[in-house]
Amino acid sequence: MEKSNLEGHPNRFEMEQYILIFIFLIQQRWGYIINKELVEDKITTKQWLMMIVIENAFNHDPSMQEVADALSTTHQNVKQLAVRLEARGFMKIERDPDNRRILRLRTTEECRKYWEKRSPEDAKSIISLFKGLNDEEIGSLFQIIMKLEKISGNLYHEAKNIK
Repeated sequence: MEKSNLEGHPNRFEMEQYILIFIFLIQQRWGYIINKELVEDKITTKQWLMMIVIENAFNHDPSMQEVADALSTTHQNVKQLAVRLEARGFMKIERDPDNRRILRLRTTEECRKYWEKRSPEDAKSIISLFKGLNDEEIGSLFQIIMKLEKISGNLYHEAKNIK
């Protein structure tokens, strides 16, 4: 491991270690905050995220596998979340008419009403997560996150394809 040229400052590898740890800590903390906000709605952060992905990442009713791939999780995890959301009236699980083995997920009118009702609350919550960052920092963070997402997606697919 190479030493930093700046005395008293961590080298690149040490910074990368801290960044990794802090990303996980931030994810844990944000998950806790969001779960607390959703407790009255009787949905979890994972269910919340899945509904967002289905509503925004697809222009068709996605299959469970497509949603699993988008969330970097398993078909079985998606099915468990979908069954609970279907029980709440937020989602329909339907067989694909062309291939009966494929289950497709469709959000409902109830789901859309839920998002409309939550929209002002969600905006306040999101803004609070980033208070203290100026516009330039948000822009830089966005660019960095987009790069990290691409890198992590490539590494995820490589790891998934190793048998």
